[in-house]
Amino acid sequence: MLFQGMKELKEFCIPFSSLKLGTNPFNFEIDKSFFDIFNYSRYSTCNVSLKLDFRKENLLMDLRFHYSGFCEVNCDRCLDLVKIPIENKFNCLIKFLQQDQEIIKDDIVYLPEDSFEYNIGQLFYEHFLINFPKRIVHQKNQCNDKQIKLIDDYSQKQTTTEQDPRWNKLKALKKEN
Repeated sequence: MLFQGMKELKEFCIPFSSLKLGTNPFNFEIDKSFFDIFNYSRYSTCNVSLKLDFRKENLLMDLRFHYSGFCEVNCDRCLDLVKIPIENKFNCLIKFLQQDQEIIKDDIVYLPEDSFEYNIGQLFYEHFLINFPKRIVHQKNQCNDKQIKLIDDYSQKQTTTEQDPRWNKLKALKKEN
C-alpha cells in the first residue's frame, strides 16, 4: 500500500532494476523531517544512520537493515527531554508475483513482476516505531525535581487501609480448610 508522502521520500527509493547482482550498499541519514512526512511528532530531535545492504539475486532481493543513533523525546514522568540511544537490525526479502499491487506478509514483500524500484521509507518507518521503547523515563534521580514535586503535591494519596469485609470472610473460609 502506498503512503501519500512517497513523493517526499524519493531519496529512499531504490531502483533495483539497474543494480548489479550481489551486494549493493546504501547509507541514509534519518532526522526529524523524516518522521514529519508521516505526521509523527513524538521526537524532538532525531539523528539515526541507516545502512542498507541490498543483495540482489536473480529471483529475489535480500534487504539487510542496520540503524543506530539517538532520538530525543519527552520523559513520560517529568516531560523534560530524554536522549534515547538506538541500535537495531532487521531483514526483509523482496519477491515477485503476477499481481497488480504490493503485498507484505511477515518479512517478505511481494511486488508486481513489472516493478523496477522499491521505496524503503515506509518499511523502515514501521519497523522503527514498533521497536522504539513505548515508555520513556529518565534514569533514577534525573527527572526534573520541580515537576516531581508538583506530581507528588497533586496526586491523591490513598490513606485508607480499610478492607472490604467480604475479603475477611473469604480469608476465614481459607483458614478453615
